[in-house]
Amino acid sequence: MKKIAVLTDFSVRAENAAIYALHLAQYLNANIVLYNSFVIPSAEPLASQVAWPMEDYDQLKGENEKCMELFTLKLKRELSAFSDNDFKPTITGKCHFGHLTAYLDEFVADNQIVMLVMASHQKGFSAMMLGNHLTEIIESTALPVLVIPEDRQFNKLNKIAFATDFGKSDLEVLNAVKDLAMPFHGEVMLAHICEDPSSQEAKHNLDFFLTQVSNKINYPNIYYRDVVDQHIKSGLEWLVDNVAFDLLVMVHRDKGFFTKLFNNSNTETMAAATHLPLLVYPETGAIITTGNIKKQYSSI
Repeated sequence: MKKIAVLTDFSVRAENAAIYALHLAQYLNANIVLYNSFVIPSAEPLASQVAWPMEDYDQLKGENEKCMELFTLKLKRELSAFSDNDFKPTITGKCHFGHLTAYLDEFVADNQIVMLVMASHQKGFSAMMLGNHLTEIIESTALPVLVIPEDRQFNKLNKIAFATDFGKSDLEVLNAVKDLAMPFHGEVMLAHICEDPSSQEAKHNLDFFLTQVSNKINYPNIYYRDVVDQHIKSGLEWLVDNVAFDLLVMVHRDKGFFTKLFNNSNTETMAAATHLPLLVYPETGAIITTGNIKKQYSSI
């Protein structure tokens, strides 16, 4: 059975993300795997500059496994709120010594994972995209990554916004997003940010893409809207601030994509925090190189 992996550091944010993932897994008929990676502080590059106490591996491992046990029990108590007729995901936990990204492919392949879930560590849309570990994880996995802002409670996915630039992989991603929307009978809004939607090129690209959608995506609740803006970043911010939806979907195009897109060295930091979950899909090309994962791409 397919599984959703929740990356956790046992923080309050991580607990909230895990509860969100649990409720999502109920609708998707998926099980939950909690995953924690840890390192001994003395093994870190900056350890010589910090007065770290020497941690014993066995002690640290035991402490993390105890935390995982308590974290798992707390999450299992959430299942008591589910009705008897609801699908109830099984919940397991795993602790691993070493940096997460170094073992991510191995962990995913061994556990039939179809999605990674993690908590955001900073507020604000731009800050969230450049937060601790997030960009590194997105750029090192061939799976979709769901990022849950702190304090975000689970809501049914009645409307999903897919920010598309009509890229070659977007049709395949849309098919996966459709599968995500179906259990909720939700709408999928295709949002395209463009400076001049009335230009011949823009009209041609739109007509071609929507024709492909009509021919290849069998789902009636898909519609399109323009977001008129010169810049993708400000267009996304406008979309988040002015249109009501439950989940934002984006495609990670290449290494450094989000760093370049949301680097605010030349712009003001976004003032308001976003409370929307963000689902980031890898570009199809990243999937092709990991054949054992490719079949999971549209099965969420």
